[in-house]
Amino acid sequence: MSHPPEHAALLARRDFVIPLGNFAEPERDLLAKYGRWLEGLASGAIAPATPAQEQFVTVARGERDAETDFERVWVKVMRQRAVAVEVARTFQALAKARADRAALEAEYTAARAAVLAQVRVQLNAVDEAFAARVADAVHGADAAEQEVRELVLRLGRSVNLAGVRATYSSPRVSWDSGRLEAYAQHHPEVLNFRKVGKPFVALKFGDKDSPATPGPAALPAGEGAETMKALPPEGGEE
Repeated sequence: MSHPPEHAALLARRDFVIPLGNFAEPERDLLAKYGRWLEGLASGAIAPATPAQEQFVTVARGERDAETDFERVWVKVMRQRAVAVEVARTFQALAKARADRAALEAEYTAARAAVLAQVRVQLNAVDEAFAARVADAVHGADAAEQEVRELVLRLGRSVNLAGVRATYSSPRVSWDSGRLEAYAQHHPEVLNFRKVGKPFVALKFGDKDSPATPGPAALPAGEGAETMKALPPEGGEE
């Protein structure tokens, strides 16, 4: 079957970028061979030349359910592209929010530094006048706290007196997880007593510093730098 020139040009191309996702090998082969052509039909870059191609276009527009392999794989492409767009938008929003916070923190720090510069001499004099007395007071409080801890340990019970609540805790019992896992391999009934927590997400950012929320006591807090991989552009292509 001969194809219109614009169709033939897209059918000859083999540079379609398959989006990330769980595409089966036959689906990947189909997209590698016909991806550019299907994209041309779906986008309207080329007009459908047969009833089957017209049906594909209506499926690509979301006007009917997929029935053929071409239609099903293209619905999957559109779904994965939508996921990629959502991921990019969400992470870019986070990056912008952090940039806005960093800009505000820089403005706050500069304003605070300007005020501190005006009173630095007076503050230094106050620090010098109180330094020895504060050190003695801290040492005395630490020593008294240690005496309370030692007393409660000897008593073996909690004490609540003079505005201080000293809670006695019995020695902590822990288990050797590695050996327990090995033991469970031969005694699987032990696993009935195991509890598994919920998954969680940890974030690490590419910038070196993560500024704290602006406020009278906020100061920039350092974070471990880790390079963030760039997300693919919208449409799943590089």
